[in-house]
Amino acid sequence: MSGRRAAVLTAAVLIVCVPAWAEPGYDPGLLRQAFGTFIPAREMRLDVVPDLYPGGFARISIYAKRASLGGMLVDEVWFRLVGVSLDAPALQRGELVILDTRDTALHARASIKRLEEYFQEGNPVKDVRLWSDGQYLYGSGTVPVGGAMAKVSFRGFFAVGGTKDVYFYVDTLRVNGFPMLAPLIRKWEAEINPILRQTDWPVTFKLRTLKMTRDWLVVSSQADPEAPCLFCTGGDAPSVTP
Repeated sequence: MSGRRAAVLTAAVLIVCVPAWAEPGYDPGLLRQAFGTFIPAREMRLDVVPDLYPGGFARISIYAKRASLGGMLVDEVWFRLVGVSLDAPALQRGELVILDTRDTALHARASIKRLEEYFQEGNPVKDVRLWSDGQYLYGSGTVPVGGAMAKVSFRGFFAVGGTKDVYFYVDTLRVNGFPMLAPLIRKWEAEINPILRQTDWPVTFKLRTLKMTRDWLVVSSQADPEAPCLFCTGGDAPSVTP
């Protein structure tokens, strides 16, 4: 083979082997910026496998720490998107527009402290303290009633609604020791729910299960939230302690 033909062949191989994100508009920084608008987080890591067409990715795996998921604060969350088609011009602007996905999955865990921060923010109940027995979530705090602060306590549980949102339902609610009537409880539930909302997300993740332990609330696309997470990479190995 002549030197000229060898040089041409080498150049062709290099062109084929260059991943899609190395082309203009597919820089990892732009991809990180785009997903950062979707997942506000203190820390984010991406693991990307580009596909062979503009805006295409065989897989996008995301790990985020101290993230906000549709209003819900979580310590850690793992995302997996398979067979992803992004809007290439939007990505060049650092914007996330997902045209299609073949499969998606999510696994998130929120500590009691993160749940306290959520219930404290934008809530009439102040000085919220939460704890769990592994089934129910218990809480106490103070709430303004008639110009004075009254003690409030409640017990409730989390549930997945419609396979895409997470709700918190109040089982009992007492103010200064007196039980509140059901209409008042339902009114408070309407103000705080859903805890996790996917309405404004660019892609929907099916939430199959959740589990409340003494230390964590775990929400997952897996059928068993206690099973090892097969797609969780980039952070601490997630586990559930009964």
